[in-house]
Amino acid sequence: MSQNEKRRQKALLKKKRKDKERKRTISHSSGFDSFTYKMNLIKKAKAFPIYECLINDNWKASGLAHILLSRRQPNNELIIGVFLVDIYCLGLKNTFCNANITLEDYQNLKIKMFQESSPIACHSGLANRIIYGAIEYAKKMGFEPQKDFSLSQFVLDETSDMDLSFDIEFGKDGKPLYISGPDDNTHYIIKKLIKNVGEGNFDYLVKL
Repeated sequence: MSQNEKRRQKALLKKKRKDKERKRTISHSSGFDSFTYKMNLIKKAKAFPIYECLINDNWKASGLAHILLSRRQPNNELIIGVFLVDIYCLGLKNTFCNANITLEDYQNLKIKMFQESSPIACHSGLANRIIYGAIEYAKKMGFEPQKDFSLSQFVLDETSDMDLSFDIEFGKDGKPLYISGPDDNTHYIIKKLIKNVGEGNFDYLVKL
């Protein structure tokens, strides 16, 4: 191979490396911009009208509320907030939110979320009362809401005095009732209840 050809091949390889690096940079930047855009949308979610607010029909009997609140963006896609609330003891166990959700993806989410119960319409004030009331109740026993609530709370309406008009019993028969879940650290939770509530002042059901 001549010296000229070697130089040409070297220059081509160098150009390919630069093009590849540029594409990676653009891809990373685009992903970051998309993430930032979604975060900004979620933080402004209250400005968008509620599309649906749903809850599982057996939330009172089970003590576990699955709440899905969605808001319609100007482009007809949705901002969603999902909240798993233990009204008997632990408060807000899990939550997440997202933006730019298509109606098709939203319908698929509803199917997965309400596999074991039927979704029914829920007033946004009732959703607030369940979520914020359960968080307040759980904090008395030392349990904090799942960390992603710092973002998903923006999907909810502002709390108001009207929310207090929804009469909800937190706890069961006047005291906390802990029902273990598949991802719980049961030993830690019971130990915390004994410390903060006192042995004999709460009930529990541990699933084996």
